[in-house]
Amino acid sequence: MFWSIVRYVKGYLLIRVEGYSPERFLNACSHRGIDLWGLRSVGGAYEMYMTVRDFRRIRALSRKTGTKVRVRRRYGLPFFLHRYRKRKMFFAGALLAAVLVYVLSLFIWEIDIRGNSRRTDETLLSFLRSADVHCGMSAGSVDCEEIARDLRAAYSDLVWVSASVQGTKLVIQVKENSHLSAELPADEGDEGGTDLTAREDCTIVSMVTRKGTPLVREGARVKKGDILVSGRVDLKNDAGEVTGYRYCQAQADITGEYQIAYEDTMSREYEVRSYEYDRGSIRLQEEFFLQAGDWTLTFGGLKNSYREYEYYVEASRLSLGGIISLPVFFGKRTAVPCRVSTESYTDGELQRSLSSRFERACQDMEKKGLEITENDVKIYTEQNAACARGTLTVRGPVEGEAPTQILPEPSAAGQTEREDQTNGNE
Repeated sequence: MFWSIVRYVKGYLLIRVEGYSPERFLNACSHRGIDLWGLRSVGGAYEMYMTVRDFRRIRALSRKTGTKVRVRRRYGLPFFLHRYRKRKMFFAGALLAAVLVYVLSLFIWEIDIRGNSRRTDETLLSFLRSADVHCGMSAGSVDCEEIARDLRAAYSDLVWVSASVQGTKLVIQVKENSHLSAELPADEGDEGGTDLTAREDCTIVSMVTRKGTPLVREGARVKKGDILVSGRVDLKNDAGEVTGYRYCQAQADITGEYQIAYEDTMSREYEVRSYEYDRGSIRLQEEFFLQAGDWTLTFGGLKNSYREYEYYVEASRLSLGGIISLPVFFGKRTAVPCRVSTESYTDGELQRSLSSRFERACQDMEKKGLEITENDVKIYTEQNAACARGTLTVRGPVEGEAPTQILPEPSAAGQTEREDQTNGNE
């Protein structure tokens, strides 16, 4: 592969050797170190490849061996440039394209966020835009460490953030803490401590405190927002008097039992789409497009006389080697004609569909760490619809986070009270 590229850059020839004894010519070339390849016999003569440089050395050998050498074809970059030497616009366009690709490679054209499940890509992209990180910015001005630091400071449940530039793509990988559900700014928690509060009206089933002061016991009935574990720890002297406070990030595994209302309604009527066929294939309208920013070039059209149709879009981003993503999209839009009719579910079909949807909802709850202990959901069938309605009793994590209230130091408060009494006696 390497030598093929070298030969193409330098240029090479396909020659034909004819005469009384072409074998003498081949031996002479071998003796003088002239490189020949692709040798084959053609009609009593020989054809082979050799470089342009070696071709200039064989004139004397041809006369000495009594052979005749003819050039059959020329290959390589020098001959290509010579052939199109008068087409200046072609080379100018190629040079401009190379310069354009190089200039575009100096900017960020795609931001790829991975690992986020609690927040959408648009939420994180909106925050990045407020921090002046956006598509179209210079790749050299991207500070990956600052981006990771800002994201961790803005969202306390992001336990790990990594930012890297790959070609023209900014890749941000995050890892969320699945045990946290409330957003708390990091600086607020670090300065004053954090309480664990109830996210639901529930009964505490179990509680294991690792850090902080527990304020409730197992079996206690709490309301949403009640403090379960305080991030404030009392410091006491030998007499049991509170002399100060220490603040920390409260940590505990708290399981509560509470009820969730469930309701899922399903209409009895539903739409059925049937597609029109023309000689065994679906008749459709296609439009191909090429988009760069606000500029769009289209081929074909979607204008049609269909009464009803489905609209599909397939789009891909142009990239070089899968590394350099360019702000250019291409694809096609398709309009597929169809007919829409209305049919009705039977009572049995409604019950089976609602039961299947309820089972999927229960599976989603189990994936979130909830255990269903009691099921009071029933299916009610009506004339135009059916509904699955009821309550579920579940057990699962109920702790959320809230900033700890800062109290004045007891010693300072006592000293102020004594000073007030002294001033009153005077």
